[in-house]
Amino acid sequence: MTQPTTIRLPEDLLSDINQFVRETKLDRSAYLREILQKGFSLDKQERLLQKYTNGELSQMEVCQALKWDPWQFLTQLKAKNLHLNVGLEDFLDSSKLPRHP
Repeated sequence: MTQPTTIRLPEDLLSDINQFVRETKLDRSAYLREILQKGFSLDKQERLLQKYTNGELSQMEVCQALKWDPWQFLTQLKAKNLHLNVGLEDFLDSSKLPRHP
């Protein structure tokens, strides 16, 4: 179910949006909902990945919040030129894990 809300937009942005939806024959409300959803999704990803790189969240926490598998997570890190948040202690601890032949 949708719920109405009000936002204020700069006149030039609203004018650009109105012109675009007229030219493409889109419903303005539907278009704005779609763009807001896309923008929110992208912003959420960026903020969670930033928290990961700052050490505030683990890889698993980011994957759960974004409903990603670990491969999607690694792909996004690479695409955004971010690095794994792994310290020397993690490598040292991994040496204690059983080795596969």
